[in-house]
Amino acid sequence: MKSRFIDTRRATAYHGAMKTALLCGPIVRADGPVPSHLYVLGERAGAEEYREGRPFVGRAGDTLREWFHCAGLTLDNFRRWNVCIDYQKGNPHPQPLEIERDRAEVTADIVSCQPRVIAAVGVHAAEWCLGRKVRLVDEHGREFEVQIGDHKAVCIPVHHPSTYGRPERAEMGKADVLKVADCLTRMTPRT
Repeated sequence: MKSRFIDTRRATAYHGAMKTALLCGPIVRADGPVPSHLYVLGERAGAEEYREGRPFVGRAGDTLREWFHCAGLTLDNFRRWNVCIDYQKGNPHPQPLEIERDRAEVTADIVSCQPRVIAAVGVHAAEWCLGRKVRLVDEHGREFEVQIGDHKAVCIPVHHPSTYGRPERAEMGKADVLKVADCLTRMTPRT
């Protein structure tokens, strides 16, 4: 089992809600090759991800893996991480202060990967990439040019695989991943 730690160094100068947001739970590190033509950015690790020490291995990850398979892609062939890099029991939605706490680390990882395409899985990942509020129902599956650190890429917002019992969103998510595959094909040079 991979070692896990709680990094409290970032929180020493803060109090109240800011300190709570800056205290992190166990970190679930990025996984996948560097460099990577595609970067899959999610929201936060769940219990399975925490147990295995890598992102996108729980139930939502299984669904995303199926969507990738339908698009002719293998999820594990690409770099994967989350906007909120720690695990919290109950898997709460990432809070703005937590997302900002982890922004520099996630940015550095994306820059090191030099992806041509970023699949932003879920509204928090889409907002992270686009730098603004997003209505995923209006913007999923569309291509947006983004700059992450000093790196430029195309971001495609994707519906989150935990669609909360909404089959139409699952179908939209699968279609979003097909658009990711198409964009990746167009943007990746043939060797």
